[in-house]
Order: sequence, then C-alpha cells, then structure tokens
Amino acid sequence: MTSSIRLHDAAARQERAERILDSARELLLKWGYKRVTIDDVAAHAGIGKGTVYLHWKTREELYYAVILREYMGAIQDMFDDIGRDPREALLHRMARTKYLVAMRGPLIRSLFAGDPGIIGSMAKGNTGMAQLDVISSDYLRILMENHTIRPDVTMDELFYAVGAIIGGFYMVDAMLGDIVPHGSTVERKADLLESIIKRSFEVDPPPGALEVIAPYVNKVLTNGMEVCRAVLRNGYEGRARKEESQ
Repeated sequence: MTSSIRLHDAAARQERAERILDSARELLLKWGYKRVTIDDVAAHAGIGKGTVYLHWKTREELYYAVILREYMGAIQDMFDDIGRDPREALLHRMARTKYLVAMRGPLIRSLFAGDPGIIGSMAKGNTGMAQLDVISSDYLRILMENHTIRPDVTMDELFYAVGAIIGGFYMVDAMLGDIVPHGSTVERKADLLESIIKRSFEVDPPPGALEVIAPYVNKVLTNGMEVCRAVLRNGYEGRARKEESQ
C-alpha cells in the first residue's frame, strides 16, 4: 500500500513538473528570458509560486531544465544516425546535424548561439551546457589524431575557424536581413555549411579512423543524455527531496 502511494506521488510530482516546464517553455518563446518570472510561470501553469520552487530553486535552473528536455530528442536522433552510418560522426556531418537541430528549435538555437534574449546568464559559463556541445576541442582533437583533418591546419586554427563558421550560420540571417537568398531552406543552408566545412578542413578518413571516432561521439552523446536526465530527474523529485529534509 505504502509503495503504491509513493509511486502515485512520484507520478503526480513528475506530471506537475512537466506542466511547469511546458508553461516555462511557452512563455520563454513568447516573451524571452528577461521578461518571464517565476510568478508568470506559476500563474500560467495554474499553481502557486512556492510549488515551482519545490522543483527548481532558481529561475535559471528551471529554464536550464526546459532547454535540456528539448535537447534530449536531438541527442537521441544523432545517436541513431551514427548507429546507421559511422560517417555521421565526421566533422562536416556533425556540423550539418547541429545546425539543423538548432534551426528547428528556437530554444536549442539559443543554447548553441548564446542568445541572452532567451536564456540570459545560462548562455555563458554554464559547465553543464558545455558538456552538451559535441563539436568540442576534445572532439576536434580526436579527428586530428585520426587524420581526418588537413595536416596543415593546427588545432587552434581548426577550433577557431569551425566555431566562427558554425556561429556565423546561426546568426547571419538576422545580420543580412533581405540579402538572404530568396526561398533558401534550412536544409539548403545546412548543405552549404556541410560543404564549406568538408572542403575547408577535411580529408577522407583513413582505414580504422571511423572505428575510433564514432564510438567517441557516441560516448559524448550518452554523457550528454545523462546530464539531461539527471537535471530533469532532480526537478521531478523536488517535493520528495524537500520532504526528506524536513
């Protein structure tokens, strides 16, 4: 009996936490990070402000959870892609996938582009978020060590140039306005990004390279999924943690 009550309570807490996340997401997209308060989220979710704090201690923690929940599906898609074809772990394909993921989800785009209008202080300096970017210096180093990058490009040059190119693709539409090619789709832009990255920096992978690179990327994606799950789990269990501390 006690066990069934606990299961019911856990399910109720998770359902309430999901409702809070849904409300926060909707308001973030509508108003932006700076305007949305915990009071707004609570009112939109139909609960008291104190109930939100049972799940997340601060506004930043809540909005971080919103973005991670959004990102979990993208991580799974990348994992599945590499399972079907290890070449999806190469730089040009990862760049394309990352761009498509970001452009199809405004909150995820804010994560990669560092948009303070939506996620504020979380856009910089959040170590949890840093774990979620697959195209990291460690990833680029693995590519270089397995000879899939032009030998005349240094690690620092690669990190700088790849970051500049991908970051530019995130922000260029807002900068160019009407100059953006008419009818250009997200997929076409992703194709252009992929082509630029491949022609600028890559060489064909030598035998055995993909057998090292693909498992490494899968491990990073797995770790990223665990980061997301841990943050969400802490939020779902919020009331239980508070009750145990009393």
